[in-house]
Amino acid sequence: MPLSGWLLSSAVVPLPAATALSGDTHAMLLALTVLLLLVIVLSLYNRKLLQSNKAADSEQQALKNLLDQSAEFIAILDSNLQPTYLNPAFSSVIPAQQSPLAVFKDEESDVLLLAEIAPQPHWQGEAWLQLAQNERRTPVALTMTRHQESGSYLLTGRDVSHCKRKQTEQDADYIYDADTGLFTPLLLNQFIQNAINSTTASQPQFAIFLIKYNQVLSYMAAAPQGKVPDVLRSLSAQLTQYSSKGAVVARYNTDTLAILIPAHLCSAQIEVNLNRLAHKILLVADQAAQEFKQSALQTYIGISIYPLDGASPAVLLSSASTAICNAARLGRSNMQFANSRYQLKAPEYLALETELLKAQENDEFDVYYQPRLSIGSNRVVGYEALLRWHNPKRGILAPQYFLNIADDTGQVVVLDKLVFRKCCQQLNHWQQIGISRGRMSVNISTLSFRQQDFVSSLQQQLEDAQLSADLFELELHEDIFLQPDSTINTTLQQLITLGFHLTLDNFGQGISSLSVLREYPLHSLKIAQSFIRDMEHNEQQRNITASLIRLASYLQIDVIATGIENEMQAYLLHVMGCDILQGHLFSKALPASEIPALLARENRLLRKEVG
Repeated sequence: MPLSGWLLSSAVVPLPAATALSGDTHAMLLALTVLLLLVIVLSLYNRKLLQSNKAADSEQQALKNLLDQSAEFIAILDSNLQPTYLNPAFSSVIPAQQSPLAVFKDEESDVLLLAEIAPQPHWQGEAWLQLAQNERRTPVALTMTRHQESGSYLLTGRDVSHCKRKQTEQDADYIYDADTGLFTPLLLNQFIQNAINSTTASQPQFAIFLIKYNQVLSYMAAAPQGKVPDVLRSLSAQLTQYSSKGAVVARYNTDTLAILIPAHLCSAQIEVNLNRLAHKILLVADQAAQEFKQSALQTYIGISIYPLDGASPAVLLSSASTAICNAARLGRSNMQFANSRYQLKAPEYLALETELLKAQENDEFDVYYQPRLSIGSNRVVGYEALLRWHNPKRGILAPQYFLNIADDTGQVVVLDKLVFRKCCQQLNHWQQIGISRGRMSVNISTLSFRQQDFVSSLQQQLEDAQLSADLFELELHEDIFLQPDSTINTTLQQLITLGFHLTLDNFGQGISSLSVLREYPLHSLKIAQSFIRDMEHNEQQRNITASLIRLASYLQIDVIATGIENEMQAYLLHVMGCDILQGHLFSKALPASEIPALLARENRLLRKEVG
């Protein structure tokens, strides 16, 4: 695939906790960054550029020669982690036709690393490469970046075996703080600078959290000399859970820790999302204080946002420190934004959470229905049930505005049951008036799926409504399968025995989709909207989508495509072999009262003939 566009998908992530590179780490990562920029500029496989701009041929060839002469290991992998390009430095040291690349977690393990880190948008750290000329493995400083749209990967690496031999205890101290095991303040500054360099027009901002614990100093003074303060270690361990999503957790000073929230986590509704995270951290600190009987422990959080609160690491950290002082003036555990524009919106999260708790009691939730059409027959063949919140203050809210809060508070389980109950009632009514069509598709959250009474609750609601399970399709997100356990197959088999139709949602979005199809009994898949969006203008996207549809056909799995916005998308999907389509081209999600009118004009939903 073309190498241009990689910069748009780059974001800062921490080195894995197990990584222990040499004192030359910064220089190596900087060299890899420079090399990555060269690779970005290079468009080796962009046929359109090569055909339309002959003047660029010499420049492209010069850059290719530079890449071919590089001593770094450079590879492009497809979405299945199969190499599509290896530069000479790489291809010369690995066995011929090696696939997948023999990159391991450590020197002795048989676990291949690439499949493990592939779900992360960006990863950098230490790995071990099996070379052709000997059986021993060689340590490499590795960077792997996933292209969001195509799902392919850019891999760059550098042999650090000579650095490993020079590694000293001082090198480890440069990377990790001895008391907490977190990154050092020096590395924190470097990560912030990398985050600044990685911002783009589509991901222009990121955030810094400084978390100050006001009683840690006195606790440390009272502890035996040389003893690591247990409360600080406990708090640090709690914060590292956010590293899995790409955040960088570090020590800022004696009683203050820091979290860098990268750009890809600071997109829509930034003030609400940052508030949610801040209140989670305050709750964790309160629980730690109770555990260690430190009732006087107060936690103050200061938040700065790039570029609003500073354009350099020093200014951003200073802004967050000032916000901590403002939080401390309130006299209790609290959080403050450095910028008043966001601080004015700070109560938004708590207000929305409070309103959500009352919404069910006030019967503010309703279910809307978006029809699915068969292109072959131009008829409605089912619906997807979509929750809507009729908030008295904010109007009608779609799930993206409140579902994260519902998930955090556990309310999503109650909401899933509410949706299924309302769907049962609606299907009963439609059957009575003779307008029932196909299956009703219901989204199931990961938390609901993992409840012990999940299957029995669905079965009870079906019995109460006197409906059969084969009228329903359960859409299961890939997250359900990312942490497999013995209960997943048991639950799936129980659902199939009852008669439910099971669908894998957002297929193609994650790296494990293929393994999910292979390992679990699923009836259909729903292609991720990212593959449908603008597919009529993107040949590579069309090729990937066609391949996914062919794969499903081989596995005898039905395919559903959503997010259809225009006739060309519908036509392309139809000729690719996807018959069931859903999107605003046909109809938006409607309240149940409008479904009879929609069915009355059913044969006119598709405004143009698509083939």
